[in-house]
Amino acid sequence: MENINNITHGQTIAEGPLAASVAAPPPPPPGSPGALERLRGRFALQETQAKIAGKTLILPELADPQAYIKSCLEAGGGAKAELPYWTKLWPAAMVLAGLAASLPPPPGVDPQEPLLELGAGLGLPGLAAAAHGRRVVLTDHHPDALEFARAAVELNSLEQMVEVRFLDWTAPDPDLGAYHSILGAEILYNRALYPPLAALISELTAPGGTVFISHQERPFMISFFGMMHGRFQMRSTQRGVRDDDGETRVLLHALQRPL
Repeated sequence: MENINNITHGQTIAEGPLAASVAAPPPPPPGSPGALERLRGRFALQETQAKIAGKTLILPELADPQAYIKSCLEAGGGAKAELPYWTKLWPAAMVLAGLAASLPPPPGVDPQEPLLELGAGLGLPGLAAAAHGRRVVLTDHHPDALEFARAAVELNSLEQMVEVRFLDWTAPDPDLGAYHSILGAEILYNRALYPPLAALISELTAPGGTVFISHQERPFMISFFGMMHGRFQMRSTQRGVRDDDGETRVLLHALQRPL
């Protein structure tokens, strides 16, 4: 029988020898359900509406993105830190979203096969595809980008259509599979990532599949498409996007893998 004299009255369990067994559960992984509530607890948010092919999508955005960027720079060592480009809704994402909204599954492909978005950030292209009936996998590697992507899924009630997954371009999960439709808006800003991105796209694109990439015009990006030469057949076009800053020229490429 335990000696009652050995019990210290008033001691909480968390302070006693059983603390390890009742420790708080680990936080949910980034991009998991409940992201919108978690973000509202961390940041002041604002909602941005984007009208794509007759549907209005709502994106959660930071009310003060500059403060967030400053905190990222301070935490990451100043100039060496990775800038959170995903916090901005880029014109290239609007262009790609318009295409994705009308992108049917390729002929002969299971209509339930999802399309994949790389470097999704806020995820507008993938969300546009989901809102028009396509199943979608949104991927990114930044924890907060995954949270914002999932929060956008929740704001638009697309939980049944969209999965949010972590993806490191240099070490992709072997179970990610292959896709006939892949999207990427403004994913070519870092030349150092071109070799792993080229290898990743080659690995994830099913035979006969197409990768759609949109970006603002930057001369150095031609080196990426040089890497893809011989692996994919490429078609390109350009679109103009007008906003408060004027008109932005966006290039849109379709890279098709031969059967």
